Amino acid sequence: MSDLHLTYRCPACQRVKNQPGEGSVDQDWCTMADYVKRYPIPAPDVLLSEFYCSECSASYDRLVEYSRATQSCFLQQ
Repeated sequence: MSDLHLTYRCPACQRVKNQPGEGSVDQDWCTMADYVKRYPIPAPDVLLSEFYCSECSASYDRLVEYSRATQSCFLQQ
């Protein structure tokens, strides 16, 4: 049996964490095509777990803040 490789895929932008097996979630993210070029691992041996990359997470946080600010403006009227 071969080794299984766990990596993260961002559900928003579909990018994949660049370095498999690292504990940090702030590593560079790349496309699936780049990942496959760097790490020639057979597809059945790759486990993808969903985790938002730092860019998409920051965008989501800004969207939530904007939504809260907009709602408070409507509530004050």
